Amino acid sequence: MKNIRTAAFAATALGAIALTAGCGSSSSSTTASSTSAAQSAMGAVKEKVGSPVAVNLTEMKIAAIPASAAAGTVTFAVKNSGKLPHEVVVIKTDKAAASLGPADSAGKVPEAGSQGETGDVAAGAAKTLKLKLAAGHYALICNIAGHYAAGMHQDFTVN
Repeated sequence: MKNIRTAAFAATALGAIALTAGCGSSSSSTTASSTSAAQSAMGAVKEKVGSPVAVNLTEMKIAAIPASAAAGTVTFAVKNSGKLPHEVVVIKTDKAAASLGPADSAGKVPEAGSQGETGDVAAGAAKTLKLKLAAGHYALICNIAGHYAAGMHQDFTVN
């Protein structure tokens, strides 16, 4: 992805330079127009690079698609398609998502390494969670009492 971004930037910059150089002593509106076009092109490239991770919550499952993302700002578009409230907690860990337990007396697992969470997401509702994540292994879990133990967890990789 970094190579695509670099190539797109180089092409856009060269195009803007060519337009500016070809205009000679043209008015500043042409230069501003060229700069604006270059900025628009860069914005389009950035949007494609930062595609959100769709996270669907149901009883008792978390399904993140894709199950990996590039390091940097990762946007999780979370939708609760279930009938109960759920949440997503993003935990940086070397352990498999299914191995974070055991749950405590309240039915929750430790959240050591938590990078952030959605808080409760009501049935039928959606939330967006943006986190700056370094490369590594993460667990996406629902830590509402009993939900993790019932299977609400998924491994997630940041490259």
